Amino acid sequence: MSLVYFRDQTQAFARLRLGGKDRKRFLHGVVSNDIQGLTPGQGCHAAMLTIKGKLVADLWAYDCGEAGLLLRTVGSAAANLQAALERYLIMDDAVITDAGAELAELALFGEGAAALLSAACGLTLSTSPLPAYGFVVASSGLHVAATPELALPGFVVWGPAAAVATLQAAAVTAGALPLSDAHYTALRIAAGTPLYGVDMDEERMPGEAGLESAISYKKGCFLGQEVVVRLRDRGQLNRRLCGLRLSGSGALPPVGAVLTHATRPSAGHLTSVAHSDDWGDLALGYVHRSLWDPGTELQLQTPSGEPLSYTATVVELPLTSRPHA
Repeated sequence: MSLVYFRDQTQAFARLRLGGKDRKRFLHGVVSNDIQGLTPGQGCHAAMLTIKGKLVADLWAYDCGEAGLLLRTVGSAAANLQAALERYLIMDDAVITDAGAELAELALFGEGAAALLSAACGLTLSTSPLPAYGFVVASSGLHVAATPELALPGFVVWGPAAAVATLQAAAVTAGALPLSDAHYTALRIAAGTPLYGVDMDEERMPGEAGLESAISYKKGCFLGQEVVVRLRDRGQLNRRLCGLRLSGSGALPPVGAVLTHATRPSAGHLTSVAHSDDWGDLALGYVHRSLWDPGTELQLQTPSGEPLSYTATVVELPLTSRPHA
């Protein structure tokens, strides 16, 4: 079996249920992607925004048929997401509940992940691949959803804690390795996937964070739509999250390190930093529009203005070449 990594995400991510006969119509009207178009077994990436187009949370919505919609989001954004949904839930027949206590979550990544899950859960993922965010339900009650977040074969699995624990034990027996936080961050940076609470927060707009996959421009109205469309059409973004390849010596630059350039002393800042055995030293960071073209080289300094022995070169994401492999 090809190498597979697993990651216990029960605490890192939160899970909400949205039930009631109006659940899809309600969610469709407030988040940025097409919820009405989902059918059972399908999911999508979406964002909850303020009326000013700022991020409340990004989330993943899955149509579980009669069981309602399952919403996944980063744990740090769960309370704000639930509060925002409840704020707009006035006349609709929909109910939001926290499913965190009843559901555990495991992620598996790697070329052998489909084969491992197929063997462990009695599925046919190797011969019947899932589309992004599509999912199937195993006889054990586990929901297995495809996820493109690391730009390599990946699956998010949620279900009863006992069933998730059994799957994790089977993965270990099959030779899967735990995915450390540092390794996950490196893969996430290389894929160009921002993490809420790290690379984006309530001060950011989805276009700044590169959340194009979470937005449908054809679905009609949603909270913050006018601002989002105006920024797209007028090209008014001043900063955008970019991939950066770091070069230098000594300790890696810290998150928050300032990007500088001869033409712009304050050109941006780093939000995620990691070392990768495949790609070397990498970062995600916000870069001013005048300097975000790939190949642009930037200098680094501390927030207090002390120079760092590193440079940062803007790169296109996801990374495909692996110079350090």
